[in-house]
Amino acid sequence: MPAANDLAHARAFLKSYSGQATTFKAYRTQVERILLWSWIIAGKSILDLRRSDAERFMDFNVAPPASWIGDAVRQRFLPRGGVYEPNPGWRPFGIKISKSDRKRAKEAGEELGVSGYKMAQGSIRQVFSICSSFFEFLTQEDLAQGNPFKAIKGKSRWIRTTAKRSGGKSLTQLQWDFVIETAELMANEAPESHERTLFIVSSLFSMYLRVSDLVGNQLWTPTMGSFVKEDETWWYEVVGKGNVEARIAVKPDYLKYLKRYRQSRNLTPLPLKGEQAPLLTKLNGAPGLSDRQVRNIVQEVFDRALKRMHEEGRSDCEVDDLRVATLHWLRHTGATFDAPHRDAKNLQADLRHKSMSTTQDIYYNSLDDQRAAEVEGLTVKR
Repeated sequence: MPAANDLAHARAFLKSYSGQATTFKAYRTQVERILLWSWIIAGKSILDLRRSDAERFMDFNVAPPASWIGDAVRQRFLPRGGVYEPNPGWRPFGIKISKSDRKRAKEAGEELGVSGYKMAQGSIRQVFSICSSFFEFLTQEDLAQGNPFKAIKGKSRWIRTTAKRSGGKSLTQLQWDFVIETAELMANEAPESHERTLFIVSSLFSMYLRVSDLVGNQLWTPTMGSFVKEDETWWYEVVGKGNVEARIAVKPDYLKYLKRYRQSRNLTPLPLKGEQAPLLTKLNGAPGLSDRQVRNIVQEVFDRALKRMHEEGRSDCEVDDLRVATLHWLRHTGATFDAPHRDAKNLQADLRHKSMSTTQDIYYNSLDDQRAAEVEGLTVKR
């Protein structure tokens, strides 16, 4: 079986996505899976796959064997003796075990299992889309006879159509109060370590930022000069998804957190025009943080806030969301809190949504509110 040739074709396909980290990661995952399935399960080259094979592969994705599923994200390769070797703990599929379940299992001394694996509908659509693109490439290069995924007729066997529902995941007002207060306490107790923590949390919330807006990407690195003042208004300029330049309105109330952070780094209270000082630095002053480092910083705040809520005797229903919250929730939380006070067009611009419908569906629930209000007065007995 010409596995080496298959791998070369896959690398040629993936190369065109190498400049887009998130897209490349998604494409690599799906291409990797179909290569492994083709070689190990089907016992043939990807160039020999037909429609029936594609259908079998879809069934496999929906219910892979336990030996193919991992309970945590692990590196594919590990460095040993100056070379990278396959990591025996890596698996092509992974089950997302919530932080609350992990904590409960640890407290109970139980092992985590993978029996609850279920591929999300969005992931199933991604399998179809990426594998189909891969075979279109192979067909155009005269390597494959056709696109087996395009030949599948009954996609509803795996993909269901659902009604649109609104709602990005966000914290409650009480949970956010604990989070920001916790970050402030941390900054007051250890400013040399946690003024940066407070700045990160307040920035993500106040400007609806993605983690890449703080750490940058291959084509852009944020600096203090990314804050720009025009007349009396401050803006934060970013290069976001799809290498698109944008500017985000800065709340006047947020400036106090920016000033605190800058003063902890012995900078002027507010940024100077064209200032090249890195936006984030390591504790030793070296420029830049990785997205994982920023996520870990935010997670520490969530963990400490959760502990404070428990210590104050808050109920499970008051703390549950905070157990599973991620960094991205701060973006949704800020936008959710601000939506009632902002014009939808302006909120869309600061969130950098391509479509107004995305902003409306997630943050403006007028239709749902109307539907709920209409049934309030309706009774079972008339």
